[in-house]
Amino acid sequence: MSEPTSRERDFLLLTVYVLARQGYVARAAVLLEALHLASAPTAEVTLGRAILRFFKRDFSNALTCLEELDRIDPLERFGHYRLTERQRMRRYLKARCLFELNEVSRAREVLDVYMRHGDADTIDAE
Repeated sequence: MSEPTSRERDFLLLTVYVLARQGYVARAAVLLEALHLASAPTAEVTLGRAILRFFKRDFSNALTCLEELDRIDPLERFGHYRLTERQRMRRYLKARCLFELNEVSRAREVLDVYMRHGDADTIDAE
């Protein structure tokens, strides 16, 4: 079986979203894991895996996915910038997972970065 095309992957991600919104989180998770195994790692698939694991309160594995996502699509930048909505959500998920795993000092560090970069906006090119 060949790797799904970009269009096929987007359709499957939309299906995952619809399933999860309708309360079929287990079905969405199975489809997302299959997509993960069938294709090269992408930021969208990895973020979806992290979110579904977070909803299942599997904070340790959600954090693992977020760390993988940081390697695929790094958030860290130098200088002045503002986080996008997606980046803010990733920071929130990471802080919450760390807090739930009783890693309070690491959670504070992540929360500090979240708060320091202000409101979500487009990232400044400066």
